[in-house]
Amino acid sequence: MASHSQAEFLKRAAAGQVAPVTLVHGDEPLLLDECVSAVVDHAVDESLREFNLDIIDGSRADIRDVLAKASSFPMMAERRVVVIRSFERLVGGDKAKEMFAGYVARPMETTRLVLVAEDPDFRRKPFTDLKKHADVVECKPPWDNEIPPWTVERAKRFKKTIGIDAARMLQAYVGDSLMGIHRELDKLSVYVGERPDITEEDVSAVAGASRGYTVFDLQNAIGRRDLRSASTVLRRMLESGESAPGIIVMLTRFFLQLWKLREMKQQRMPDAEIASALRMSPYHLRGLAAFLPQHTVREVEEALQALRNTDRAIKTGADVPAEMELLVYTIIRSRALAATGGEPRAVVA
Repeated sequence: MASHSQAEFLKRAAAGQVAPVTLVHGDEPLLLDECVSAVVDHAVDESLREFNLDIIDGSRADIRDVLAKASSFPMMAERRVVVIRSFERLVGGDKAKEMFAGYVARPMETTRLVLVAEDPDFRRKPFTDLKKHADVVECKPPWDNEIPPWTVERAKRFKKTIGIDAARMLQAYVGDSLMGIHRELDKLSVYVGERPDITEEDVSAVAGASRGYTVFDLQNAIGRRDLRSASTVLRRMLESGESAPGIIVMLTRFFLQLWKLREMKQQRMPDAEIASALRMSPYHLRGLAAFLPQHTVREVEEALQALRNTDRAIKTGADVPAEMELLVYTIIRSRALAATGGEPRAVVA
């Protein structure tokens, strides 16, 4: 038969082009579930699913019962759907493989049999048979750097927009699980209500609330040059599993915003225009402006350089907690050290 990506398969399913037997495989539950839902949605009317839809756990089922269901005619409909999860556990024995091979070679045309497997071995039966007689769909998740753009697109399903920075922040909180990100977007869409956009502040309030301290707590402590509070917040964040690269991304954004805000203030731009340009509410703009007197142009430049150095050090295997603590110390104590004639401690690259 044929091999398809998940995106290709969803288009085919929407057009009703689903083979009698389809194997979907991968380790991202959200993508697997979407393939199953696409077949069910387009093959069986919701009012008739009680009679024409079977979802079976392959680890607990018997191959004879499964094939009996797959060989049954639909009731009051053109199609029936049989979904087998943990398919590889259903066909562990030689007898089961043999029986299944017989069905795959001559499947029931009115049945859409969907097999869900996590890590199939296409060198062995029954997967060698499936490559010949079934459609095979690989549900390959995006790479780490592709997840923020994926999140931006996914938010449209909830009729919301999310900026790339907020998407990166959500990834830092949730990790790379697409299912986890999807669920958080669902929560965020409810949280923002009628408002069309999801901001970094929203992400912090919803996704960060369950983790304790958030990156906004950290940046506010750094903005105030409160070393004790910043150190405490940072330590708690790292202990709870926060991503150090994610923290660096958001602190870099914070200092870039300070840089841009200073320039716009010098140009005497109205606050409404500044808030729009920085994509933040007037309330959060006032909070950001309060940190301007605490950070000169040179100090912002030094902070950005320290962030770059720390990011580089972490990516080359340096001790993460030590480098992050040194980063916070370097940013906050730079003014005090300069006043006493010292130099800020440089982060080791």
